[in-house]
Amino acid sequence: MIMRKKGLLFGLLCMLLVVSACGGTTTSVTQLLQNTVSTTRQLKTVHVDMKMAATVGVTGLTSTSSNGSTTPTSFTFNITGSGDEVMPDKSSMKVSLGGLSGANYSVATIVIGNKLYIQNAKGQWYVLDKSKLAGSNGSTNPFSTISVPDLNKLLDIAQKNAKITDHGDENLNGQSLRHITVVLDKTGFQKLIAAYGQISGLTGTNQQMLNQLMNNTKDFNATLDFWIDESTSYVHRVEMKLNFNLDLKGLVTPTTTTTNNNAGVSLKLDTTIDLSKFNEPVTINAPANAIPTDNPGVIFGAGQ
Repeated sequence: MIMRKKGLLFGLLCMLLVVSACGGTTTSVTQLLQNTVSTTRQLKTVHVDMKMAATVGVTGLTSTSSNGSTTPTSFTFNITGSGDEVMPDKSSMKVSLGGLSGANYSVATIVIGNKLYIQNAKGQWYVLDKSKLAGSNGSTNPFSTISVPDLNKLLDIAQKNAKITDHGDENLNGQSLRHITVVLDKTGFQKLIAAYGQISGLTGTNQQMLNQLMNNTKDFNATLDFWIDESTSYVHRVEMKLNFNLDLKGLVTPTTTTTNNNAGVSLKLDTTIDLSKFNEPVTINAPANAIPTDNPGVIFGAGQ
């Protein structure tokens, strides 16, 4: 998954507020979501396990620098992560990326206030000041919040014309949890993306590009699923599924030409976040002997 770090807790809280603002809910669903928002605000610690699987397909393009060979047709990758969140401004995560050309990459991060600690493959820790990474708050640097996602600004989004389905109680990991699904339309998802962390700090030109990309999507489908314990009002799982095709006509760069009028990119994404160990004691300390740097490339061997 880039943004100002304020914690997964508030991201989930904001998503719930988005859902609770959607039309068509029953009183029981609305009350459950309101109870969950209130409970989530009071959380002190939580354990996070997340996984993401993505498949990207490309069709109808040729590269002018090649002998007419087409670009790669598809590739897949996955991201897994595990760690803890201590409100309001501490987190510790280990994240792994796999599937790209058979390579696997891992990184460990710790966030304490405005300090971001990153451990490279050799085991050396580095420390960066997030406020110096980009702009005034580091919101446009991918390292500024590599630990956990943040959807804070969804607090200001009142989603309309979304469809909510209450599936009732379901068994998940041996627990009976209330399962609720909300379907986002393209306009609603565009607002979510625009408010999602780093993207909210884009320049006007880049924001216009984002809008253009969204305007050229078709066959769009996005859902958010929540599994909630009614007895405690804790969210135990959030899942986002995204599936769409991007029409590349008018979007290709000068160095790339389309072979036909059906050139495009498809994306299929499935992200799951599991929460557990609510309010259990967690201690997150700054790593000893962390090397200060303002250059993220140094951490991974670049620029040395």
